[in-house]
This record gives sequence, C-alpha cells and structure tokens, in this order.
Amino acid sequence: MTEYTISLQAYAKAVLHCAKYPWATVHGLFLAEKKDGKVRMVDAIPLAHNWTQLSPMFDVALQQAQVYAKTKGWSIGGYYVAYEDTESTQLSASGALLARAVSASNEGVVAFVIDAKKLSPGSTQPGLVPYLSVDSQWKEQSAAFSGEKAKGGAATFVLENNRVLASTLKLVAERADIGIHDFDEHLDDVTLDWLQNKPLSERIRTA
Repeated sequence: MTEYTISLQAYAKAVLHCAKYPWATVHGLFLAEKKDGKVRMVDAIPLAHNWTQLSPMFDVALQQAQVYAKTKGWSIGGYYVAYEDTESTQLSASGALLARAVSASNEGVVAFVIDAKKLSPGSTQPGLVPYLSVDSQWKEQSAAFSGEKAKGGAATFVLENNRVLASTLKLVAERADIGIHDFDEHLDDVTLDWLQNKPLSERIRTA
C-alpha cells in the first residue's frame, strides 16, 4: 500500500494557480520524492490556463519539467486540474488523456481534480480529489484524506501537517496568486520562472 503525502509547497501552488485564473481550466504537475513505498508531493509546476488538450506545447512543458525534476532527484508524481466549472470534480476525458500522457513516462502518477468548493474559508477538507489508474482506467478515490485506505486498499492520502489548509487559505486571501507563473505565461514572457517560481516558493515556506 502506497502512502501519498501532500506538502504545503505542492498544495499551495496548485490552489494558487487555480485562484489566479478562476474563469479558466488550469492544470499542472506535482513533483514527487519517493522512498520506501511512500510518495511525498514536494512541489508543483503550473502548466497552463489557455490550453487543456494534448499538444506539442504540453509535450515540451512535460519534458522540461521532467529534466528539472531529475536535477532535484525527484520525479513527476502527479497531474492536477481545476475546471472552469467549479462544481466538477470528475476527471474529464481530456484530463484523463493528459494524465495518461504524464504516466506514460512516469511510474505511479496520480491524477488530482481540484475541488473548488473545498477552498473556501473554514473548510476542513483538502480541495483535492485523487484518481488512481486501475486496469487502465482512472478511478476516483472516495476515501482519500479520510484516514481510510483508498478503494481497493491501494493507497492512503494525507497532508504533511495541520498547517497546510490554513496557510494556503491565508496565501489566497493575501493574493499571493499574483506571484505564480505557468508555462503559458512563460511563452509570452520568457523571463518568467514557471518551473520553480522562486519568490513564491519562499513566501509559501514562511507562510
């Protein structure tokens, strides 16, 4: 059974990416550190808010993210998406294709749909709905973050500590999302740091 831990850095960046473009579908990647059957999502790389299909741009971004992850001793551990329709927590057909493309060259990838309904102040549940690949299909893990095994007993999901939700909501309230840049933005201005988002990473560390 695999235990997946979501760090503040990974969770906050994914949520801030969503918060920056509330009118759009956004997606990105989680970077993972794997050891002794445990997977820790240590960071997130925001990909796009303009395109949500398989494309040459997606391939280029994925390749660059993989190269960056290797320099850190990490791998691509997850794919996340937040839909324009904030009521949707189902992994769409296009989302499933993108997640499959990520998993083709990265073992054990988890797909996450961001649940915007759980990102409001006072929420006590993470705004992430994980999907595991089971028999070549993405299956929602209904017991995720509940302390119970995911469906089939294949995995558990936890946040790294009890500060993750409160710190992320604080960052959203402070409009820290202004400081996150995705690959889309990098294509328009190559000076923007989309792989590391260093200033934002430091702000998250001290949140």
